[in-house]
Amino acid sequence: MSVSVLQIVESWGGWSLIDDGKPSLWFPEREKALEIAHIMADARNLFGGISTIVQSVHNGKVEVLAKY
Repeated sequence: MSVSVLQIVESWGGWSLIDDGKPSLWFPEREKALEIAHIMADARNLFGGISTIVQSVHNGKVEVLAKY
């Protein structure tokens, strides 16, 4: 069973969405980055059957926000 990880990481004065270790999207606001990460994770789980974890990385600390 594969597991996908979406991370929201502070970068360049905004927030990057890292999709399984690869930079994917950049957002000026953290809330928008989180909204898209949750939508992507939910869709992967519902339509692809892929378990997905949403994490936030801030000041070197990793926080698990949701598991789908």
